[in-house]
Amino acid sequence: MNQDQRTAWFARMMESGLEQDVFAPSDVLTHATPDVLANHLPPELLSKVLQASLTAGSMTPERVLETVTPELLAKHLPHEVLWQCIAAAAARAGVVTS
Repeated sequence: MNQDQRTAWFARMMESGLEQDVFAPSDVLTHATPDVLANHLPPELLSKVLQASLTAGSMTPERVLETVTPELLAKHLPHEVLWQCIAAAAARAGVVTS
């Protein structure tokens, strides 16, 4: 699997997990912490997150993920971080990996 395919796979897994309530935005941001976001998102995307939060009057996990979509998460964050989110959701669901 090449990098583009891997990125597309992670984007789809994150999108599907959020759509199917396998994990919530707060679960994603448990792994994609502010430090991770600050160190990996491009400055213009961080600026959009801050602008959206300031306009709304608060920064919530839901608001962050309105701006930093699953596609952007997969494009910019280390895939290990996204995998931790997916694996934690699988563990909560009782899925065991060997």
